[in-house]
Amino acid sequence: MKIGIVGLPFVGKTTIFNALTGAEAETSTYAGGQTSNISSVQVPDPRLDALAEIFQPESVMPTAINYIDVAGVSKGDLERGGFEAGFIAELREVDALAHVVRVFEDTSVPHIDGAVDPARDIETLDLELAFADLKIVEKRLERLERDLRVSKDADLEYQFKTLKQCEQALQAGIAIRELDLSEAAEKAIRGYQFLTRKPLFIILNVGENQSEPVAEIESQFEAYAQKENTDLFTLSAQIEMEIAQLDPEEAKIFLTEMGLPESALNRFIQASYHLLGLITFLTVAGSNEIRAWTVQNGTTAVEAAGTIHTDMARGFIRAETISWQELVDLGGFTQARDAGRLRLEGKDYIVQDGDVLTVRFNV
Repeated sequence: MKIGIVGLPFVGKTTIFNALTGAEAETSTYAGGQTSNISSVQVPDPRLDALAEIFQPESVMPTAINYIDVAGVSKGDLERGGFEAGFIAELREVDALAHVVRVFEDTSVPHIDGAVDPARDIETLDLELAFADLKIVEKRLERLERDLRVSKDADLEYQFKTLKQCEQALQAGIAIRELDLSEAAEKAIRGYQFLTRKPLFIILNVGENQSEPVAEIESQFEAYAQKENTDLFTLSAQIEMEIAQLDPEEAKIFLTEMGLPESALNRFIQASYHLLGLITFLTVAGSNEIRAWTVQNGTTAVEAAGTIHTDMARGFIRAETISWQELVDLGGFTQARDAGRLRLEGKDYIVQDGDVLTVRFNV
């Protein structure tokens, strides 16, 4: 999973990148930087720890999330060509966007547009991303129009129709993610990797001493949260960055003192899985390795097998399946088998979050 962190300059974007990754990227001058910050974070998963206690494997392999923090985008940057094309290309490769919105007040950190106005900033970035997509849509429509004059092609005609729908939406200020597209339409435009099609987090960056409760702050932005494939997430970037740079025991004490149930990293990972519709299944290779795998909710057993190795999907026979909790409670595979708790599932079985799979295959 890869998440792109975007936003206007001086909104705390890189501070949030540091909070989520434990990195120490420069925050004071990065707003004008011309390189991206990139970091990979292992996904904490207590299920792996519980299984490791039983099987004592040589290695434990959690899944990972890659975060990329690009330079700040100002109003009109894309139209003027003031935003590096390379940054846009990097963002097209991500699975979701996290738009950092400044809610905090700080006279020592001037806002690029004057007063702090979160709603205005959300609209500004939405317009910039829409403009980037619109340029691609218009260019492709021109090409398709020329091609269709020469020869009729059903696939190209369908793509033209779908892109026209996208163009009309973008011109009306509607993100492509808000459109109710059919599976065929999705497939027709998938290759363009439109920015406004990607699931979106709006991260509200509040001050360290913010007096309003989180629920009250988020209620002011409820209209955005109601949009398709969009979610709100609130944190104080400065506090969370300090927590991320502490050792685990100190971080636990700090969280308790601040009245926070867990770190922003853990909460954001959970929210990311929910927004993207992802689940985790697990594999246990005896005493060698325990590993977590991330797949889409609704993935079948044979598709999950292919995630591990294409040969497993090609020669799939069945998948021995048990929930991680049941396996831990019983104490291992031998006990689970004796108790008749290992299920033999076929290729169409829908994998559940926390399933432990042992794939039987023959090639």
